[in-house]
Amino acid sequence: MIQIATAFVIGLTTTAVLLADNSPAHNLVPNAQFEVDSAGAPIGWKAWAPRAELAPESRVVRSGTGNALFLGARGPASYGKWIAVAPGIVGERTYRFEASYQATGVEHEEVSVAAILSWCEDAAGKKAIQRDYAEQVPGNGEWRGMARTIKAPKDAKSVRVELVLRWSGGGSVLWTNVRVAEVDPPAPRVVRVVTTRIAIPQPTSLDTNFKLMSQMLDKAGAYQPDIVLLSENVIDRGVGLPFEKTAQTIPGPLTRMLSEKARRYRMYVVTTLHEKADGNIYNTAVLIGRQGEIVGKYRKVHLALAEGEGGVTPGLEYPVFETDVGKLGILICWDYWFPEPARLLRLKGAEILLLPLAGDGARVHWEVTSRARAIDNGVYLVTSTTVGESTSAIIAPTGEILAETRDDFGVAVSDIDLNREHRLWWLSVGPAEGEAKSLYIKERHPHTYGGLVGAARSRSLRDSAPTSGVKP
Repeated sequence: MIQIATAFVIGLTTTAVLLADNSPAHNLVPNAQFEVDSAGAPIGWKAWAPRAELAPESRVVRSGTGNALFLGARGPASYGKWIAVAPGIVGERTYRFEASYQATGVEHEEVSVAAILSWCEDAAGKKAIQRDYAEQVPGNGEWRGMARTIKAPKDAKSVRVELVLRWSGGGSVLWTNVRVAEVDPPAPRVVRVVTTRIAIPQPTSLDTNFKLMSQMLDKAGAYQPDIVLLSENVIDRGVGLPFEKTAQTIPGPLTRMLSEKARRYRMYVVTTLHEKADGNIYNTAVLIGRQGEIVGKYRKVHLALAEGEGGVTPGLEYPVFETDVGKLGILICWDYWFPEPARLLRLKGAEILLLPLAGDGARVHWEVTSRARAIDNGVYLVTSTTVGESTSAIIAPTGEILAETRDDFGVAVSDIDLNREHRLWWLSVGPAEGEAKSLYIKERHPHTYGGLVGAARSRSLRDSAPTSGVKP
């Protein structure tokens, strides 16, 4: 590791977004105004690169609101950052980081521009015990923001602020308005989740299943939940009729009962049914609100072969629903065996993934896959099953099963805190602790994933090309 010399340059005019009061009395970052010494280097800051040949150009420039830190790539492999150590951190207190940045000519900003907070057990910022990415927040015009509110680890005495430009393929970034200040801790965001399991008796009927669902919602409602999840297509499971005979409209008889229960217990309800709409039949999840209103619906995209052969049409979108308990995403059964839908919902901000499904006959298959979807997206996953060895479960972002049931008419209950942080030792940032929820998003390289959609794109181009008129 080396330090790169800096120079002071005047003449660049920009307009920055001031995210917060940047006064020295409140800001723990040294020399947040980037005043320079006689050599033109910003006092209290250093430029860093892993090797001299990778070092970006680094200097101080004038912006419309004062000095700014500049990093400019010298080539596609450039990797460097500005570093300052903020002392005076007290373990287990909460701090807010904010900064403004302007990227110019950077090919993949989500990968190449980053702000990292390395919490250190010494005052000099030498030994990190936890490392966290800041998150992008709205800015103004060409300026964007980075921010994060974090509880300092128990033994922290300082935080190393790292402003990064890496692997950008060219371009540059300006940083200004950098701030670390103690703030009040955020209030817990506790959500009581109830998941359910109904093993359908044989023989059964639509009326029997309807009554079982109604009884289960009464049972779940006794726990005063925020969210109740019922499994996939309980209403017509086992009745032995084709989908066109059991499909309903939304709203319809089933959703009216769900709405009445949701309103009675002031809870959100999620389940699926075969929906008749636009001349098609869909496997549709419906989200009912606390007042009995239909908040939204999701149509299953990944249909099992038997569903497609039974005349079900796939959906095309992955909506995220903003509610008073948080942002909810829904997957249905076969959807979740593919990693892309869960990741898309996470990228859209989903904090809880709700998964109604029939179940999986292979218990090891089920347990590994369900926990993986929670882990590799850093979110809570709630499942509700009805057949096989699979359980109805509430799974933490670490993969820990918080509650589960395999009973034929059972519930599992857990209070989850959406503001709780979940970290693991050595997760990318070792030797230190890192948080999957942030790391799995910020350290993606989506510009290299073109092959995931290449086949679909090629087919689209092929299908739109003029034909030669030659019959096969």
